[in-house]
Amino acid sequence: MKPYFLIFIFFTFAKAIYAKNIIFETSGIAKVGQDCFVSVFIKDETDLNIKELHLNIFSTDINEKLLGRSNIIFTKLNKNQPFVTNVPVDFENREECKAIKNLKIHVKNCIEINQNKDQCKNLVKIKENLSGNHLINTNIIKDSSFFNSDNNELYLKEFGIYLKKLNSDYAQRYKIKNYTSGLIVVEVNKSNTFLVGDLITEVEMTEIYNISQLRKQIVEVFDNKKKHILINFIRNNNEKLVAVKLN
Repeated sequence: MKPYFLIFIFFTFAKAIYAKNIIFETSGIAKVGQDCFVSVFIKDETDLNIKELHLNIFSTDINEKLLGRSNIIFTKLNKNQPFVTNVPVDFENREECKAIKNLKIHVKNCIEINQNKDQCKNLVKIKENLSGNHLINTNIIKDSSFFNSDNNELYLKEFGIYLKKLNSDYAQRYKIKNYTSGLIVVEVNKSNTFLVGDLITEVEMTEIYNISQLRKQIVEVFDNKKKHILINFIRNNNEKLVAVKLN
């Protein structure tokens, strides 16, 4: 192996280590008069030159029902200097402030001087000691559409089932916990494998977020002349792996 190639690997690896993270945490919920606020802390420990960080915050109750929404834009974060602020929560019912038990953080945008957008977005992490915080459970979600209504339905003839993209309404209806993405089975026409309420999360060991991804995986299976397709799905909050025969 040539020396200059080893040097390149070293500096690439060193940069990845040095990049560190953008640390985010929530210290609690406060009600002031009729208004409700989320107390947040953020610290930029990266070596990136971040111009803007846009976060969406979704507040849910103990059953993951959506109660309110917030958003905040951080500009020109100072390196290694904590920034603390209070973010208002937009409610339909202000009395639900005290019912907030979970905060879902979605990185809507991250603008970095050198345009390393994907790297920037992936560096936002929840402070580790929050895992023991039983008052407010905070985590990051990749897809904010979980909290939007989507009436699009697909009949998948290969499986004999009707599918919809998972959202908070379906998660509550079918008592799905700890998952915010995937395809939910809403009706079964002809299938010995799936039941209504099953959540498909992976196909051929690839995470599935939408219908088009699933279609792509099925096409690849047909192109490779396979008769079965590997499906990971969740039933009653237990993970299952099956090889489904294609019709």
